[in-house]
Amino acid sequence: MKERKEKNGIIYCISRALVEEVCSGLCERGYNASRYHAGLSDTERRINQDDFIFDRVQIMVATNAFGMGIDKSNVSFVVHYNMPKDIESYYQEAGRAGRDGEPADCLLLWGGKDINTNTWLIENSRDIAKMKEGVSPEQVEQSLENSRAKLREMTFYSTTNDCLRRRLLNYFGETPASYCGNCSNCNTHFETVDVTVMTQKILSCVGRLNQRFGIKMIVDVLRGNAENRILELELNKLSTYGICADISTGRIRDIINHLIISDYLVKTDSEYPVIRFGTRANEVLRESGTVSMKLPVKDNIRPKQPKSVKQSVVLKPFDKRLFEVLRRLRLTIANEQNAPAFTVFSDSTLTDMCIKLPATPEEFLTVSGVGNVKCEKYGERFLKCISEFNI
Repeated sequence: MKERKEKNGIIYCISRALVEEVCSGLCERGYNASRYHAGLSDTERRINQDDFIFDRVQIMVATNAFGMGIDKSNVSFVVHYNMPKDIESYYQEAGRAGRDGEPADCLLLWGGKDINTNTWLIENSRDIAKMKEGVSPEQVEQSLENSRAKLREMTFYSTTNDCLRRRLLNYFGETPASYCGNCSNCNTHFETVDVTVMTQKILSCVGRLNQRFGIKMIVDVLRGNAENRILELELNKLSTYGICADISTGRIRDIINHLIISDYLVKTDSEYPVIRFGTRANEVLRESGTVSMKLPVKDNIRPKQPKSVKQSVVLKPFDKRLFEVLRRLRLTIANEQNAPAFTVFSDSTLTDMCIKLPATPEEFLTVSGVGNVKCEKYGERFLKCISEFNI
């Protein structure tokens, strides 16, 4: 956020409480943020939405209730503070960034609790409540299973080491190249590692635990953590206790997630998910199968790919103080017209003004995004602003 204080962005949270917490935290740190969720009055939601559309607020913190029908092209980043419940939702929400054709960023954060929360939301949704009134229990269960399957796909997307663009478009039936050169996975160095021994240890631990516990307990037992619960249940006496003491918690979790995605393990869809053997577990337990996976190497960041010609214009040096002056003028004009600021000029057009510093209407027409109509409508005021700034 420090690098994007003057950018417009949306932060999606899974609950109203998190919206309030994140929005308050941002405002306390000096960010120009507002909030949107179903717990606010219609009036406040409308005011907050208009503030965002008309650039009076730069950051909107919201639940998934926000965004439908919003016509705002200059959103330069979308953050998912929590993992959405399905890829369709993620695709739609992330797609609200960069609609003006300028470079944009999407950041997806996720944790195990997101899976539990989304599972609860699925099982307690209004649609399910309505369905229970008029259909058979079998149909209700089928609908729930469809939603759980979509949540599993979203979990796989969140944990994959493959190209994120490819994974996303594969879900919708497309087959793009396996390397996009832009997502975090493509820009991370991975190496293919044989994790067969680790897989055997993990599966053995799951078996010793009688397939009754979740990921945290499995990790704690493997690492030999002396948690009270482990000691109470005498799990420290298991043969698998401490056999991965030299492996980090994060690495063990990465491998477990890979085993779930690859069907060696299964994570149950319940309020307190447990890990059980998957359909491929016997390939490692009783046969001579091997397991490999991509893991990030120590020096894991690849050099960034060269920017496109279109992006290089945006990255040229320019006076950011002038940019702010022009941005305030744009907002003033937008307020006079009761229109969103980006309909006057986009950020990239203001940036190009700062680079070219036009002094005449003819020079103003050379600025990217300026045509005859906008030159005639706004040219005089912007040229005067640039001239006065440079005096």
